[in-house]
Amino acid sequence: MPILKGKSKKIIASNIKELSTSAPSSAREKGIHTMMKTHGMDYATAKNKMAIAIAFSKAGKSKK
Repeated sequence: MPILKGKSKKIIASNIKELSTSAPSSAREKGIHTMMKTHGMDYATAKNKMAIAIAFSKAGKSKK
């Protein structure tokens, strides 16, 4: 399922769920591994943080 466009909390939550449960692309996988090395976090945490960042970026919002 593709990432949805929109700025509502419901759309952002849906996008985070989609990105968290789907298999990452090769570019996203590389970013996840970079976050793991630089910030010392495990794979699941890095994947979730990346999903949140992508969802907020797609919505044109910043995480407060």
